[in-house]
Amino acid sequence: MALRPSSISKLVVFGFGLAIVPLVLVIVSVTLSIAHFAEQGQVSILRAVAMSDAANRMNNAVRSMERYGLQYTVLQDQALLVLYDQSFSEYKKASARFAAAGPSPLDRDRLQRLANHLTRARQLLPLVSLEGNRTALESDFSRASGEAQRLQSDVNEGISTEVGKLGTRALAIKRLTIAEVLLVLPLSVAVAIVFIILITRPVRRLDQAVSGLGDGDLETPIAVKGPRDIASLGDRLEWLRNRLNALEEAKLHFLRQLSHELKTPLTAIREGSELLQDDLGQDLSAEQQEIVQIVADNSLRLQRLIEDLLRFSLAEGPVGAGMVQELSLTRVLEELLMSYKPSLRSKSLHLQTHLEEVQIRGHADRLRTICDNLLSNAVKFSPQNATIRVDLQVQGEDALLDVQDEGPGVAPSEREKIFDILYRGEASDSGKIEGSGLGLAIAREYVLSYGGSLELQDKTTPGAWFRLRLPLAGLDAPVHAPDSGGMRQRTGSAAG
Repeated sequence: MALRPSSISKLVVFGFGLAIVPLVLVIVSVTLSIAHFAEQGQVSILRAVAMSDAANRMNNAVRSMERYGLQYTVLQDQALLVLYDQSFSEYKKASARFAAAGPSPLDRDRLQRLANHLTRARQLLPLVSLEGNRTALESDFSRASGEAQRLQSDVNEGISTEVGKLGTRALAIKRLTIAEVLLVLPLSVAVAIVFIILITRPVRRLDQAVSGLGDGDLETPIAVKGPRDIASLGDRLEWLRNRLNALEEAKLHFLRQLSHELKTPLTAIREGSELLQDDLGQDLSAEQQEIVQIVADNSLRLQRLIEDLLRFSLAEGPVGAGMVQELSLTRVLEELLMSYKPSLRSKSLHLQTHLEEVQIRGHADRLRTICDNLLSNAVKFSPQNATIRVDLQVQGEDALLDVQDEGPGVAPSEREKIFDILYRGEASDSGKIEGSGLGLAIAREYVLSYGGSLELQDKTTPGAWFRLRLPLAGLDAPVHAPDSGGMRQRTGSAAG
């Protein structure tokens, strides 16, 4: 068995750590590079400042020595010789600092030549003051001054070179930092994405499983892979699904059994009431005939309720795949509308239809039940001399059936409740209109089994507007018969 974390919190911590480690390594690497660069820069700058200051001091000391020495050969003033020696002492100190700063081999040679010229000049100084021949002394001073200036120039060039090296090093660190970030950031993002998927996928699967249970999907097994605590929760949901499935089957079994058990005594009551009406009706008093009629009417009503219960139990059951066939929804509606003519006539209702030829796949009895429930509701709730509109058309890859009436409509608070089992709206509860509260629940169950929808639409005029949407038989449906209009349509208005 593959290793997996015991909890989702450990998976989050591990994923966070794995994603952040490359970024921490980059930060450490960049920090060390910058620290090393700063240290090198500080050393180079201090060295350059020391050499520049030493070279400048040596250059000033050489000029002072040349000036004091040449003046001394002319004036023979001992004070000038003292000043000369002081300048020579300053030169030695500056030379020592310059040598300690670590000059290049070329600069060390220049420094040595400068020292030789100044030493020889100091040796020649007393002789020149006595003999008066200044040529050799001036030559040494001139060479010494040239060497000092060249040292100053070399130091300045060295500083410029060092600054250039520091700039190059800084640019290299910048490029390295960018390269490391470009390399590590996608890696960290990829690791983060992987762990986000690993964390959210089982949670999303749990959400889908809970939503499926809430929507009544008890057939799809629930299997959640992931950390042990999430997988354990998935196992509990699977147990709950099996438990709900068993309860649902027990409920349907009880409903079917109860319906069948009730039909047996009910049949006897109906037959008895019919015998009383047919054979003994002449011998019964008016009060007895009224009682018999009440028994007959209520037994008939009870039979319809039992049949609706049976139909609803079948609606919640699985769809028989072998009974599914391609059929004309238009023909189903036409046959139903023919059967409603007596009801329409008794209430003086007007019927307006617009039926396109539509082919769908389904069960003839279930489709007839769906349409029958919509039409019966429209007839039942319509007042005298009202108009019922039935419109069947194709919209995209769906068949669209609209049934509108001019009755009391549906209150906003009942828009969703009317599809619940055994729910009867305000109009039914008032006692004016009879109903079992199962018709729309059965219709919606059948519609959902085909992957369609049955909804109540908004209507500005009085009445209810139900919209049925069912998938067509195929991409080539509906089949349009050729006629003068290019589409087979049925329109008409029928007064009941």
